[in-house]
Amino acid sequence: MLGSVALLAGVAACGSDDPAGPEPDLDPFVGDWEAVGLLVTSLDTPPVTADLIGSGAAFTVNVQPSGQYTAVLTFLGIPQTEIGTLSRDGGELVFRREFPNADVSRSGYAFRGDTLVLDAPTSFDFGLDGTAEEARLESKLLRR
Repeated sequence: MLGSVALLAGVAACGSDDPAGPEPDLDPFVGDWEAVGLLVTSLDTPPVTADLIGSGAAFTVNVQPSGQYTAVLTFLGIPQTEIGTLSRDGGELVFRREFPNADVSRSGYAFRGDTLVLDAPTSFDFGLDGTAEEARLESKLLRR
């Protein structure tokens, strides 16, 4: 699920020729972010939702000017760290996860005032029975 929350970059963003240098496309996303909302909604009918923040989860993301990101999700007392690179592709953020395992994911995004809202596909075990269902994750992040 962390890959989706972090929303977690197949297409390189336009910017610097220096891979460690700043990526101007990412300026609005650079910094430390903390989740104030993580709502997972099942794609089944009728939909079921899970409020992860209300259930004690915590999620933080640090985005560097180069596009490097580190995300930490703590859920059910277990922290999970993800490291990768971020880019923009039109109205989506593209996350190229490098750790703990390579993966690419996309997330829609919007700024609503000072809140960054991400919307991404995910899977979640709503019944906590070991069976994950397809779902959508809406993350609301505030800059710290």
